[in-house]
Formats: sequence, C-alpha cells, structure tokens
Amino acid sequence: MLNYHKKSIAFVINSLEGGGAERVICNLMRTMQDSFTANGCKVYLILLDDLPEEQQCPDYVTKITLDANGKLISSYYQLSRWVKTNKPDLLVSFLTRSNLVTTVIGKQQNIPTVISERVNTSSHFATSRTGFISKFLIKLLYPKATCVVPVSQGVMQDLVDNYNVPKAKCTVMYNAYDRSILLEKSQAAVSDLPTKPYMIGIGRLVPNKNFSLLIKAFAKSTSSRDLVILGQGPEMSDLKALAKQLGVESRVHLLGFRENPYPYLVNADYLVSSSNAEGFPNGIAEAMCLGKPVIATNCQSGPAEILTGDNNTQTDSYLTAEHGILCKVNIVDAVSQAIIEMELAGNLQQYESKSQIRAASFSYSAMQNTFNDLIAKALGSSR
Repeated sequence: MLNYHKKSIAFVINSLEGGGAERVICNLMRTMQDSFTANGCKVYLILLDDLPEEQQCPDYVTKITLDANGKLISSYYQLSRWVKTNKPDLLVSFLTRSNLVTTVIGKQQNIPTVISERVNTSSHFATSRTGFISKFLIKLLYPKATCVVPVSQGVMQDLVDNYNVPKAKCTVMYNAYDRSILLEKSQAAVSDLPTKPYMIGIGRLVPNKNFSLLIKAFAKSTSSRDLVILGQGPEMSDLKALAKQLGVESRVHLLGFRENPYPYLVNADYLVSSSNAEGFPNGIAEAMCLGKPVIATNCQSGPAEILTGDNNTQTDSYLTAEHGILCKVNIVDAVSQAIIEMELAGNLQQYESKSQIRAASFSYSAMQNTFNDLIAKALGSSR
C-alpha cells in the first residue's frame, strides 16, 4: 500500500443537510482520523451548498462551505476555483452532483478522483427529463473517475452494465456501523412508544419508500401487532388517510421524523422495509446491528445482498432467506404473507440471532481497510 504521508485530501458532498450519505461521509472521516493525523494529512470537507447541517463534521477536518444553491454549473465553477487555489492531492466525493463536478475538475486539473455512488442509478433516476439528463451525464463522466466506490454489489453491477463504468475501477465499500453507539442511543428515554407490541418502518415519506404498500400489507395480514412509521415527507396526509380507509387508523402510528430513531427500533419486534429502490439500505443494516429481524422488498439494490448474500436472488412472492425475509417488490400479498411468516412460532427468535451474525459484516475496520486501499490505488494511478 502506498504511503499518503503529508497528502491533502478534499472530501466533497452537496451539504450536510441530512440523509444516509451525509452520515456516512462524516463517519468515514472519523474512521480515518487516526490514519490521516498520523500521516500528517491535511483534510478538507467541501460543502457545495450553504444549508442547515444535521450531521457533524469531525473537528480535525477543515470545513469549507460554498453556495451553489443546488445548481450543477454553479457547483462546478465554485469548486473548480477552490481546487485550483488549494491544489489537493486527492478528491473524494459523495452523491451524484458532487461526483459529476469532481470528476470533471479532477480530469482538468490532473487530480485523482474517488467518487462514491450511494444509489442504484437506474432505479433512482426516473424517466423524467431531469432523470434522463442525470443518467446521460453519469454515463459520460463516471467512467473518467480514477476510482468508483459503489455502496453495494448491486449498485456496482448497474454502473458496469448500464453506464460504461469499467469493473476494474470499482471497489465496493459497505457502510459501517458502530454497534455500541447504536445500542447506547437506543437506550434514550422516549415518551411516545406504543403500549402494544409493534413492527416498524423508517424512512422519508416519499413514493420510493412505498409506505402505502406497507400499510396495505399490514392491514391485510393477520398480525395483532401495531405498526410504527418514523419519517417525515409529502405523503404524510395521504398515508394517514389510507390507514383510516383500511380501518387500521388506531394501530398505525405515523410519528414523524425522529433524530434518534433507535429507541423505537430496539423496542420493535421487527423492521419492515417496503422500498421500490435503495442503494445500500442503512435502516436494514442498523436494525440488524440491534438484533432486529428484517422483512424487506427485493428492490435494487442491497436488500437481497444483505439478506441472502447474493444481489441476484429472485423472489416470486416471499422468500425465507438466510438472514431475513425477502419479498417481491410492490406486491401487497407478498409483504402481508411475509408478516404472517415472521410471526410464526420461533421465527422472530431465529431471525434475531441471524441478524446479529450478519451485522458483523459491516465493521469500521473493514471500511478503513477498504478506504486505505482506495487511496493507495488512486494516488498510485496519478504517478
């Protein structure tokens, strides 16, 4: 492995407004802190947009906030000026807009680039005009990056098959989780837990997360449990109306966004993820770290990879997999049958232990080793 002694490294992301990618980039910088400081590295975090911050940048990192206002061209010009002035040895970016501008600037200024793709590109970008443009730019620019870091095997396969990214440039790096911190956070006192046993769903209340499917499947199942949904978003009123229409209004608890969701998760009997698309579902991995059984739709990409070990696993209805129950995407009957299956005698206990075994795959030491290799690869390619 090449030494990165005295190198300067600039991490780039749209903002720290919230979401999984923002949390992961901050966790990665924390994980690498000892290595970076021991090697005398200068580390920057460049935020393209000036927005409220929900994630905390580590103290040893110099944070720079630009004001691109969500615009691609403005992001390019502002970041390009900063890079030209500060001349970092390596650029590392997260999220599509950051990845696109970082790749172009890296090529122009002869700086190696490591770009991290957090979502399944084909599923994430709809067939709208803006989605088409994003896909076109990804296909044009991602192959020019020095290293591409998909968050899962499924995300990598999509980039290789559909966006001309050479497989040799790809290194999968799973998200990492600190089980002790999750357990500590899960012990915080909260006052609005349901009194009855419950299952839980967590995420933004948007069509892609498909909470309407979850409520329909819950209503159709024979479960005696309640359903808690944590998250905020434009579908809140529609989901409340749906629960009322299906006669389960008193058993469906739409509690809104919680900065600390873990007390609700640890007190649930199991997690249900009903998404139409994912990159690498943090909620599933975190639930497993807390020993929670998981039901998940077999969307691209991540759930099958986590629950079966094989991203290409197919499901006709639902599958009792190695580490959880996998359901066909967007099929109410599949999820309702999976709920019934999970609640059969002995299954909850069985999947609790299987979740804990699988959670060991998502360690910080594994992330650190992978990222060290990536830095060595990227810096080595520039020589």
